[in-house]
Amino acid sequence: MSERFELSFKNKEVRMWCYLMVPTFIIGSILIFYGEQKYQYIRLLVLVIIWTVFYLWRYFYRKKMKKEVKNSS
Repeated sequence: MSERFELSFKNKEVRMWCYLMVPTFIIGSILIFYGEQKYQYIRLLVLVIIWTVFYLWRYFYRKKMKKEVKNSS
């Protein structure tokens, strides 16, 4: 836990999370309230896809940052 986490919009990870999760929440809410019962799996699928995209981006972003820090040392 030596690395501190800054919870502000200066942090690129926080911005990306908000850019992905806020529209996902809105789309998910619309699907919950106006969607048919027949297509319930779509709500979960949208959420899982967005989470996967975010965490894949985060993995590659952190990998790139570690590489840059290592090269600058």
